[in-house]
Amino acid sequence: MPALADLSFGNYIPLMVISLILLIGGADKLLDATEDLAKRFGTSEFIIGLTIVALGTSLPEIFVGIQSASKGTENLAMGAIVGSNISNIALIFGVACIGRNLYPKITISIKQYFPLILSAILLALFLYTGNVISSIEALFILLVLPTFLYVIYSDRAIGVQENENVEPKKQNTLWSMFVLVTSFIALYFGSEGVVLAGKGMGEAFGVSQIAVGLIVVAIGTSLPELAVTIGAIMKNKTDVVVGNVIGSNVLNIVLVVPIIGFFGSRSALDPILFKRDIFVMIFLTIFFALFVYLQSEKSEHKFFKKVKLINFSGYIFVIVYVLYILNLADIF
Repeated sequence: MPALADLSFGNYIPLMVISLILLIGGADKLLDATEDLAKRFGTSEFIIGLTIVALGTSLPEIFVGIQSASKGTENLAMGAIVGSNISNIALIFGVACIGRNLYPKITISIKQYFPLILSAILLALFLYTGNVISSIEALFILLVLPTFLYVIYSDRAIGVQENENVEPKKQNTLWSMFVLVTSFIALYFGSEGVVLAGKGMGEAFGVSQIAVGLIVVAIGTSLPELAVTIGAIMKNKTDVVVGNVIGSNVLNIVLVVPIIGFFGSRSALDPILFKRDIFVMIFLTIFFALFVYLQSEKSEHKFFKKVKLINFSGYIFVIVYVLYILNLADIF
């Protein structure tokens, strides 16, 4: 990968496009190789979305975090985390609600939302108490991961009966391993290119790293989630969509933020991230959790399960995201 100083402005856009293709393609092939293995264990669609799919679609953010920490561009990585979590809910889940009568086929226990909300609140708290993520703060956020895994383990049998008749695809194990390795390589070089191009484009236009991370990198690294969401709603796999949003948003914070805290350059984070963006993420996270809980299939709140209300809520999610982007661009 060429050094940033060796690139002219004309190289930034094609570099970003190629890098995003590597990120999206790598995540997509990774899902193809892992979903088959998950089905062999008779795992429910929700758990697949919460774990395998969420990890696969979060890998772009993870690799961007690694590259940003090594290059001293923590603002880019933090912007990508917050922006990706915002776009996962407001844009991706919102689009899913518009396109489908979206509600989980299973009843999701309240404890499934605990790691989601806890990780978001901890991130907001640590951004409030200082302009850097310390090693101690990174450790506290990382400790949410065991809680997340325990919640998954305790509910591992949820909805399993719905997948009893699903036959996994037959494919060569060595080929699956080759696809996995190739996907990781594509994700690595894709994240390298995104960081280089994002930083270069921001410097060329005089745009801050936070803004580039919140818009360009966040949307780019959220495209795998969007691809998974579109495919899932077309196949009426609504549990995958919900599980993917929950799992991806948790993993974005509990895996990427510790990387910045442990291995970053300790450069100061832009205070605008706390003053503006983190509150949008917290609001959407809580609203998303409440929304999904109230309109689950076995919920007694029948009013929240009406098709038009779900579609209308989807429009609200997307409108909020558009207004947020316009605000970032100083248009609104």
